[in-house]
Amino acid sequence: MDRVSAAVGSGEMVAVIGRSGAGKSTLLNMINRLIEPTSGHILADGRDICRFRGAELRAWRRETAMVFQKFNLVQRLSVLTNVMTGRLNHPPVLPKSFGMFFEADRIAAIEALALLDLDSHALKRADELSGGQQQRVAIARALVQEPKIILADEPVASLDPLSTQAVMDALRRINADRGITVICNLHSVALTRQYCDRVIGISRGRLVFDGPVDQLDDAALLRIYGSHTALEEAT
Repeated sequence: MDRVSAAVGSGEMVAVIGRSGAGKSTLLNMINRLIEPTSGHILADGRDICRFRGAELRAWRRETAMVFQKFNLVQRLSVLTNVMTGRLNHPPVLPKSFGMFFEADRIAAIEALALLDLDSHALKRADELSGGQQQRVAIARALVQEPKIILADEPVASLDPLSTQAVMDALRRINADRGITVICNLHSVALTRQYCDRVIGISRGRLVFDGPVDQLDDAALLRIYGSHTALEEAT
C-alpha cells in the first residue's frame, strides 16, 4: 500500500474494490494487524493501533472480527464449536484454549446462529454444510466476538448467486440492525452498488476513489480498474 488515507465512520458499510492484486486484502489485514505496515499510522478513536502489543492487540483483534473467503472453519468440528471459537479472546481464556467453553458462550453462539437461520444445524459437522452456509457460520463466529468492526475479505468470491445473496443480506442486516461497521472487499460492482453505502477504490496499492456509492460512475470505475476489459469482468 502507498499513501492510502481514508476515514471510516462508525456504523458504515464500506466496499473496497479493485482488480486482483490491487491491495484490497492487504488493507484489511493491516487494519487487523495480521500484516504489519512498514510506515504510517492506523488510528482508531485517536489511538495508533500500530503500537498495540500484548493485551491491547488481543483486545483490538477481538473488536475487529475477520471473515475470510475460505471460511477458515475446522471442518471436523461441529458448527456450534466453530462459532464458539469466536469467544477465545473473552475471559477466562485458558479453559477455552483447551476447548472448555461455558454456558454463556453456548448461548451466544446459538443466538448468533439463529440470527443467521442456522441454529437447526448447530450440532452438524461444518463439512456437512454448503459453502454459503459455512460462510454464514463464519459470520456467526465473528458476531460472538462482539466486534465493533467486521472485516470481510472477499466473503462471496467462491459462492453461487443464491449463497452470495444470503451472505451479503446477512452482512447488511448485521450492519443495519446492530450498527456494526462492515468493511468488505468485493469483486462485483453490482454487489457494491446493491449493498454498500460507500466505496473505496484501490489501484496498484493506491487509493484512487473514496466516496458514496452513487458517485461510482464510469469515470471512477475506469480509474479503479484501469481498462474496460477489467471493468467488464467486475460487472
